[in-house]
Amino acid sequence: MAINLPSWHLVPSHCLSEPRIRARQEWTLPRRAKSHWTCASFCGGGFALAKLRRSRRACRLSRHAQETATLPVLQRLQRSLRFYSAIIPVLGQYTFRPWLHSLGIEKRSGEELVEEMDDWGSKRLQEALLDLGGFYVKTGQVLSTRVDLFSKPYTDRLRILQDSLPPVDAQSIRKIISEELCGGGDLSELLRELDDEPLGTASIAQVHRGVLNDGREVAVKVLRPNMEPVLRGDIANLKVFALTLRGRLPVDYYPVFCELERALDGELDFLNEAQSAQKVAASVRHDPLGQELDAPLVVPLPIPGMATRKVLVMDFVKGTPLSKLEERAKELGIELDSTAGQMLGRQILEALTTAYGRMIFSSGFIHGDPHPGNIFILEGGKVALIDCGQVAQLFREQRLLVAEAILAASIYDGSRGMVELLANCVRKFGVTFFDGQEDEDACAASVALYLFGEKDVIFPGGYSKEEFSSKSPLRQLKSFPMELVLLGRASVLVKGVAARLGVDWSVAKKWAPLAKDAITALCSEDECRLPAWALQSAMHRDDAGASERLRFRDAARGCASLVRRWGIEKAASMLASQKKEEMSKE
Repeated sequence: MAINLPSWHLVPSHCLSEPRIRARQEWTLPRRAKSHWTCASFCGGGFALAKLRRSRRACRLSRHAQETATLPVLQRLQRSLRFYSAIIPVLGQYTFRPWLHSLGIEKRSGEELVEEMDDWGSKRLQEALLDLGGFYVKTGQVLSTRVDLFSKPYTDRLRILQDSLPPVDAQSIRKIISEELCGGGDLSELLRELDDEPLGTASIAQVHRGVLNDGREVAVKVLRPNMEPVLRGDIANLKVFALTLRGRLPVDYYPVFCELERALDGELDFLNEAQSAQKVAASVRHDPLGQELDAPLVVPLPIPGMATRKVLVMDFVKGTPLSKLEERAKELGIELDSTAGQMLGRQILEALTTAYGRMIFSSGFIHGDPHPGNIFILEGGKVALIDCGQVAQLFREQRLLVAEAILAASIYDGSRGMVELLANCVRKFGVTFFDGQEDEDACAASVALYLFGEKDVIFPGGYSKEEFSSKSPLRQLKSFPMELVLLGRASVLVKGVAARLGVDWSVAKKWAPLAKDAITALCSEDECRLPAWALQSAMHRDDAGASERLRFRDAARGCASLVRRWGIEKAASMLASQKKEEMSKE
């Protein structure tokens, strides 16, 4: 016998309380039961139910307190020592062994020495981050995308951190899903199938493929148990690490880790992620002028009624993570540096660049965690963007500043006026610098060019594009707003993907038309436009007919606008001809 999905899953999420209402109705005393014994029995059952509910609620609160508690000092210290014991030898060898080489003690050639250090260091770092897990993994994910900064052994070995961490056992996962979605009941109430083997495992959650009782294929995302104290402890350790090496790292990472610590709250609550996915999907479907367009990529949406703080059921996308694109391409006999590979690379970059441009300028709502494990390549080269746990919302003035900075970066010519324009945009965004700069305008402009400039642009003031150079403008940063951190991650990702795929790509030139439209829309005195995710056309519809009717209405409006414009131009032409005839008669 077929098992149907509960009705709360088939209706909008504001009807989620219906199952609880039905449960209370079942305990209503029948009118015909009037005896004292019946009433006493019923009241006793009601008291027992209330006691059970209080007990369950107390258990949930106790469990939540344990999960969100700060990691004990001893455990934090142990993790910190493990981190330092792994990272210090890796960093130290790049100073010590070249010194031995200069003394003639190290007999290998310079090139052989660098290869050996990179191979050993990348193995040691990969093992340490996999062993530690937590927020250290997220740091490794970012490093793995920076092929422009780190050698191939490091980026290749750290790519495993993007979606291949050791999984939580299937029994624990099923128990969490049961408690969160079925009230502790059997999963068969909702799911016909649930794979034990996860599709991917990350630092915060892991994802399993499932099939609902109505036959829909879904992805079930489950928060890894007891991870919140570990993640918060890791960030605290990384903040100490950043403070200790302040001035010796390419940028002051302390304010960056402080901002990421604040963003972690959203990542640990899948109810936030469910809403964020809706906003991101709406943003990529609209331009800055509010017009609905075809989405450049797929954003999996949450299934109504199937989202809690720890579990999120979403649309299923079948594809290859960008982190494994090279291996998949080789299986298909495609070399990424071939003509076909370059075409695929441009298709991926076009989708990502367009999507992020629309996010920035149509709504200011940005997906903030675009590492290659969160980007899937579907059949036909279409792109999907998953995991909307980390996001940022740019307000109106910030979007205008980004638009100005991108337009200036796209036509940067090295002139003093252009340097001052870029510098003002950066400072107005909230970026501050350490005292003692010879030319702070040049430093601020170099930060803007680092984020949005051309690949071969020359930074003003003699600043270097290399992050690890002593002349990097990033070394002079005192504070860096979270919104710009996440925006920078998107820009750096696109540049990193372009470098890995060997494609010449300009973020600024691709975003410049959208930036112009944003300035037009945001500066309009006639109307104050809603962000894309708040428009009526932002609502996700499963009804194809409704979508077609909407498209027809939009087409009708477009035709009416064209007819009206044609009429105005025709009338103006007739008036001009009439006036010309009158002048010729005179």
